[in-house]
Amino acid sequence: MRSLFAGFLCLFATYPVLADVAASVVFFSGKPQLTATNGVNRPLKKGDSLSSGETIDAADGRVQLRFADGASMSLQPGAQFRVDSFRFSGKNERAIPGDGVVITLVKGSLRTVTGWLGKLDRSQYRIGTSVATIGIRGTEFGAVMDGSGLTVSTYVGLVEVCSEVGCVQVAPSETVWVRSLGSRTELRSSLGGSNFRNENVIPEAPLNREAIPLQQTIQPVQQITQPIHNQQPTITAPYANSPTTAP
Repeated sequence: MRSLFAGFLCLFATYPVLADVAASVVFFSGKPQLTATNGVNRPLKKGDSLSSGETIDAADGRVQLRFADGASMSLQPGAQFRVDSFRFSGKNERAIPGDGVVITLVKGSLRTVTGWLGKLDRSQYRIGTSVATIGIRGTEFGAVMDGSGLTVSTYVGLVEVCSEVGCVQVAPSETVWVRSLGSRTELRSSLGGSNFRNENVIPEAPLNREAIPLQQTIQPVQQITQPIHNQQPTITAPYANSPTTAP
């Protein structure tokens, strides 16, 4: 698994820099900044285009992006986000071999509804962080990257989070946490979504959004023979102090 994760990191470093426009700004609040490939900063404006190599710093506000493949993404206050490379042919509104997107969440939180890229070929879509990578299969999910590590919650479809020591599939209503580089990915059920439920952070779903059915095994119902006592659930750290986004 270590070699697999190292391969993902190499992908971010070696993926060819492409000139395609990746996304446009459809909404923002506060004073977000865009950093061009030459390092020059300027205020972000509605309708601005985001291309490969450019970085958005949401600063004190929120930013909503619409990608060329139909994906939507919301960045929360304090988020820094970079498009490392992007290519979408747009032929028949479907991705083809050679298309792909590589993204880096430097810090902060985002929520996204993915588009055509990664829907049929998961290798076409990757979000990198300093501790783990995120891959998808036609989905909606949120991610937080801060001092406590990376937290990823899935709402629709499937997400795969890979650290140096292994990969975990994250189904709807599940959350995973990776403490640091080299840490194991930890799965926590029924905790997903608590950091992203503000209506203002939910991006508009693209027209091609599809939920992917998950195979589930139905367990037989067992008769309860012992009395049920009132007991509060215990949440294991770090989720007792999990990262939250601004309202």
